Amino acid sequence: MSADGYLEDEATRHAIYVQLYAAHNAEEIAVFIAQAIDMAKSRVADGLSAYGTRRYEQQIRVLQKDLAGIYTGMKGQMELELQSFAGVEAKYNIDLLEQVVKPRVQLNTPSPQIVTSAAKLEPMALEARKGVQKISISGALDEFGTKKAADILSEIKIGSALGETTPAIAQRLNSLHQVQRDQASALVRTATNHIASTARVETLKANDDILLGMRRIATLDSRTSLYCMSIDQTVIPLDGPRPPYHWNCRTTIIPVLKPEYERKIPGSTRPSVGSDGTKPVASDTSYPEWLARQSASFQKDVLGPSRYALFKKGELPIERFTDANGKTLNLQQLREREPMAFERAGLD
Repeated sequence: MSADGYLEDEATRHAIYVQLYAAHNAEEIAVFIAQAIDMAKSRVADGLSAYGTRRYEQQIRVLQKDLAGIYTGMKGQMELELQSFAGVEAKYNIDLLEQVVKPRVQLNTPSPQIVTSAAKLEPMALEARKGVQKISISGALDEFGTKKAADILSEIKIGSALGETTPAIAQRLNSLHQVQRDQASALVRTATNHIASTARVETLKANDDILLGMRRIATLDSRTSLYCMSIDQTVIPLDGPRPPYHWNCRTTIIPVLKPEYERKIPGSTRPSVGSDGTKPVASDTSYPEWLARQSASFQKDVLGPSRYALFKKGELPIERFTDANGKTLNLQQLREREPMAFERAGLD
């Protein structure tokens, strides 16, 4: 079997490790979220002056400064963790290449410093409500801390303005806790995938003379985004758009070797979680091919009833559900672009 199959198999297994590593880091980051919420509740319990008074505003400013300190600490810890992870990923990727190229090929290894620097400088390009959001890991962490501190202060101010009791304001803060944990988890997972992708791309760029490009590999399950479904198995140049493509993105990339450098490796598969549960499938199976083999109920759960009808009866390929930037098209936009598919699907 070709090296492609081995790479897909190994990359899929490694992506699970990356996700587990991100989940562990998310739990550590959650400690800072708890500290921020607990501090705010403690200040409220200690007693705030009358809303709108000079003393009240001073108390809020002090709390704002203390919250900023907590979120700055969170940023520092996460950046240290990701820097260490970059080094591990750089070594893993060169080891991966060594498994699939012929023994006579001498590989170049980028330093962890180069990988870390590239990950910091190269912004993440993520699908957002208004097109594509480009933001660095450092910028995303700064933005998170500023917004989450502002959310905490806002709930305190609203409760104070309404004359709510201390327990009522504390309940407002409790409701923020899980929301901020979930948002922090999404940030950690996305940043971790960015580091993993950057480490792989930098390794590939250092060995671009033996490569044709890189192949994008999505996760075969019901949680994959429409965009990642559509790009699964597509080959792009080394300077092409890399994952993550959106928050919580799990898509990964693998090298595509020039045939003369490729080592033949015994068979491989990639895992999937479909209507029949967990099941291995051929490594060259694309997401659209895999989805077409799932049950109708599974397809409806993944796509929703209208897109299911367009996919099944309207014969509309999954890649037509998103625009060139990876933004999911709503049904009205799809109707304007694909009227015949709506007619075939019976969607008036």
